[in-house]
Amino acid sequence: MKKTDFFLSYLYPVTIESTGSKWNPVLDVVLSAGKLSLNSRNSNYSYGSLYLLFEKVFRKVSIRWERINRVLILGFGARGAAEIINRYSRDCRIDGVEIDEKVIELGRKYFSLDHLDNVSVHVTGAFEYVKKCNSDYDLIIIDVYQDMDVPPEIESEEFLAGIRKILSPGGLAISNKFIHDRQSMDQVGKLSALYIKVFGNLEVMNLMLTGKVFVSAAES
Repeated sequence: MKKTDFFLSYLYPVTIESTGSKWNPVLDVVLSAGKLSLNSRNSNYSYGSLYLLFEKVFRKVSIRWERINRVLILGFGARGAAEIINRYSRDCRIDGVEIDEKVIELGRKYFSLDHLDNVSVHVTGAFEYVKKCNSDYDLIIIDVYQDMDVPPEIESEEFLAGIRKILSPGGLAISNKFIHDRQSMDQVGKLSALYIKVFGNLEVMNLMLTGKVFVSAAES
């Protein structure tokens, strides 16, 4: 990173690298006020607003971190949520699932992804990973997006039943739902009913103006 870019970033956002992939035609690494973030065409993928959201989530959700031994992050991005989790539980093991290899490449290049010793990254789809998974997790984060939208299979009963199956007794599933149009707003009620059907419980948290956070627990 050039020193001039660092200083200019306090005046306006500076694009450090602009690239793309099969899954994300636009991927920009942007420096703003001295801090890097990873953005798709219309959304923040790591750090930036998404990072701030998960900081709020972990402050608000009642999590007994001493009991969190294994974590699954679906939609891993460039490491943001994993970094926050490590503040609360450095001894836990984290499996990150990210379908876009280019995102992982940028995470290694700009966000020190390889410095997280307790993280294993799996380059595959979230639906496929959950379907084949034989592990149990104490905490599952669901943040799977293609730009602004959640793929339909991630909000299906089959997928949520798979999440419930691999969630340890007393474990938590936390899902981020971005609302940006009438269709995504209309999906909230149906999705809430589906979570209640699968898990038997649901807390919907309003932590941002443009979305909601769904929190469900597995029975102890």
